[in-house]
Amino acid sequence: METNYATFIKKAQLEYSHRPDLVERLLCDRLDWTKSDLIYHLQDNVPKTIQEQFFKDFEKLKQGVPLQYIVGKEWFYGREFMVTKDTLIPRPETELLVEQVLNRMPIDAQIKVLDIGTGTGIIGLTIKLERPNSLVDMVDISKEALCVATHNAKQLHADVHCFESDVCSSVTEQYDVIVSNPPYISHDEVCDMDDSVLQYEPHLALFAQNNGYAIYEVLAKQLPAVLAKNGCVLLEIGYQQAEKLKKLFQQSFPDKYISVLKDYMGLDRMLIIEERRI
Repeated sequence: METNYATFIKKAQLEYSHRPDLVERLLCDRLDWTKSDLIYHLQDNVPKTIQEQFFKDFEKLKQGVPLQYIVGKEWFYGREFMVTKDTLIPRPETELLVEQVLNRMPIDAQIKVLDIGTGTGIIGLTIKLERPNSLVDMVDISKEALCVATHNAKQLHADVHCFESDVCSSVTEQYDVIVSNPPYISHDEVCDMDDSVLQYEPHLALFAQNNGYAIYEVLAKQLPAVLAKNGCVLLEIGYQQAEKLKKLFQQSFPDKYISVLKDYMGLDRMLIIEERRI
């Protein structure tokens, strides 16, 4: 049955009334259109093949599958990244972490950067693309995640080095900047989490033992050996973890200055280890 995009969208939005914006985004992602493109074509008839694909996608959306996993991509820092079930979906607050890294890197400097637990590669790749002279290594314990990061590097023409490592166990060099968004959610927090996150995002990248502190404890032991003199470390953290982590990392870096920055919601989100301010 012939129908134009305006009618097609309205009908779907009535069926998915709690997030009508996702209907338009799903169509735009599948058609590789902008919102302006969609508006321009509102009175055009929707091809049968597009209708069939949309209904398949729409069923998954209604079942709670995140849109990013349905279309296989997400935007981060103005660039499109491939996303799969083996990687976390990029979050806006991680852009704040990247901005803090970039603020500490002169534009033309040849700085060595290590991205630990790279996942899709959004952090390391964005740093490389924003600071082209930087030398970026990206590691992950997941072979599948590394495949995604490598794919994204090729798509974005970013010259980086990806290799498998359980935290820093396979890292042999020292770096000027080390950045990580590690698993930090406690298993006790499951009841507070969105069902779609629990059901579809990789638990290896979400949860950590010891009430969410396990990976940080490993980092505290391993980072001093791989951080260059005068180097800095920037970590994404859980909103209730700041005070304990400040104490933990101060023991590992007694001569460093440790600060905590908040996210868009005013919650503790980043821990920064750097040279003491005079």
